[in-house]
Amino acid sequence: MSGEATLSFRVTISFLSMVILLMFTSSQLIFAQSSAQQLPFLTQKESIKILSPVTTQNTTVGKDLIISGQSSDDVVKNCSVSVIVNDIRPYQNAFARGTEGMDDFSRWEFALSNNYTHVIEGMNKITAKLLCESAPTRWYSVFVNGIPNLSNVQIAPPQSSPIQSVERSNVSETNLSNIEESGNNDTSLLVSILAQKNPIARGDIQNTTITVTDSAKRPITNAEINGKLIYPGNNFKKEFVGITDYNGKFIYSWTIGKKGDVGPLTVEVDASSQGYQSSFITSSFDVVDSSESSKDNSALGGNLDLHIPNSELDFVVAGDYGCDSKTRQTIKDMVEQDTDLAFALGDLSEVKNPNCFFDIISKLDNKDKFKIALGESDTDSNEVRSSSRFSDFVRHFDLESPFYSFDYKNVHFLAMSTGKSLFIPYANGSEQYNFIANDLRNAANNTGIDWVIVYGYRPFYTSPTIHPGTAALRETYSPLFEQYGVDLVITSHNHNYQRSYPLVHNVEDSREPLIKDVNTSNYSAPGVPIYVGVGTAGNNLYDFRGQAPFMVTQFTETGFLHVNITKAEQNLLTGTFYNVGTGNYDDRFIIVKSKSE
Repeated sequence: MSGEATLSFRVTISFLSMVILLMFTSSQLIFAQSSAQQLPFLTQKESIKILSPVTTQNTTVGKDLIISGQSSDDVVKNCSVSVIVNDIRPYQNAFARGTEGMDDFSRWEFALSNNYTHVIEGMNKITAKLLCESAPTRWYSVFVNGIPNLSNVQIAPPQSSPIQSVERSNVSETNLSNIEESGNNDTSLLVSILAQKNPIARGDIQNTTITVTDSAKRPITNAEINGKLIYPGNNFKKEFVGITDYNGKFIYSWTIGKKGDVGPLTVEVDASSQGYQSSFITSSFDVVDSSESSKDNSALGGNLDLHIPNSELDFVVAGDYGCDSKTRQTIKDMVEQDTDLAFALGDLSEVKNPNCFFDIISKLDNKDKFKIALGESDTDSNEVRSSSRFSDFVRHFDLESPFYSFDYKNVHFLAMSTGKSLFIPYANGSEQYNFIANDLRNAANNTGIDWVIVYGYRPFYTSPTIHPGTAALRETYSPLFEQYGVDLVITSHNHNYQRSYPLVHNVEDSREPLIKDVNTSNYSAPGVPIYVGVGTAGNNLYDFRGQAPFMVTQFTETGFLHVNITKAEQNLLTGTFYNVGTGNYDDRFIIVKSKSE
């Protein structure tokens, strides 16, 4: 090949190579440009902020507080905002306040009230969480200072801290004199004693939990316990000492003597802590011989035959189901009881799609046997024809209303809907209130009804745990329950088990009800309700921070309440808590009525 031809060939090859290179580079540039345009979407960073209150802001202890903020959400991103205060779980759902409606959390708001928790004295941590489907979760926290409510505490002299002096300047001299005369009750100790077994057989090991809290139900750590055991017949006494742990608890264990007398054993406790007034309390439980213990519930440790002759009705009930192996075991054990009815008390589905719940209850959900009350996670709407969980439950269980009642033999059942009051109000004067007042009046006048049982979601009374009792429910409905003879009120929301004494509404302070009967397990026509919390169907359990003096027993176990009602010479209601982990019955109580009552 000549030199010119060779040169021409090389030029041609070089030209073609350049064209190919340019084409390849252009395509890469186009792809890179496209990727750069998409990159912000693919790695989108959502954001959330609390606008009110702000860090270092003063807030009043025990008062409601509006928490509000903004986020990067809009109506199409499918995000949600929730709030947690002082790390008290679970997170609480905020309300969307964006201009595009209930799915727009670009602006949001949460009303902190005693239904969840309240501001405490000193530093309070408030955290907001933004959860979106297409981006990592974001959090934002502020720290606010809780200061005393002047209507409840003694005012310090003028030389006290600047915050107290400023607050004092806003109170009239008349109010100041009244406050000073009232004194300060914050130095009081609250003490409770809980025996694990009652009755207990001679020779068995007894565990007694002593709980010490302040007047705001906060645990007192390192409180000194000086106790005494006084055995039946006053024939033997034994002293013990201890210190409470970080939960305000001290557990004393000992073995009941095999040869001692039977009868009531008294426990005396004197609790003291620096800066507080000491407190003295007594409690008792029954010591029986081993044969008597076997008769009486096998010391609540064995499997009971609850299919009692002359039984009118028996049913099982629990709330806060979740959807995992524990829940399935709970349902399995409920099925094996072969009861007349079964109840679910709210938070039936913690996820938007309730199909898992429908699946796990399928063996109970037949012949109108399964009854429900709707909870916080179930009342995301009040539209029957919507695509919400609420509408799914209403359609599945063929409910005409989320609050309803029915009679089964000689028992009247009333279902309350106390999930989100925004969608289904339950305050005085609401449609639900009017229905309940009229319904209970009719049940009280029905001579064929021997028992009235109310079931719902939010608790009326509770020991210190995640969710406090709901003041609006206590103050609105407890007087109605007492007026019309409600026997039992069963709720959930707190994932633990609690049972109260028969309680009377306290008009002066609804948080401190009056105890009608101090017996621990046997009640003769108390005439006022016993309140049972049984949010134990399978969701993660909640610990206690103390024990309320009006609660007989409490524990954190997965299981359900089994209630049997008989009608022979007397009307008899027996309630037992079935522990799905052990197969034993951990609590029992009996209410007896004559036929004329």
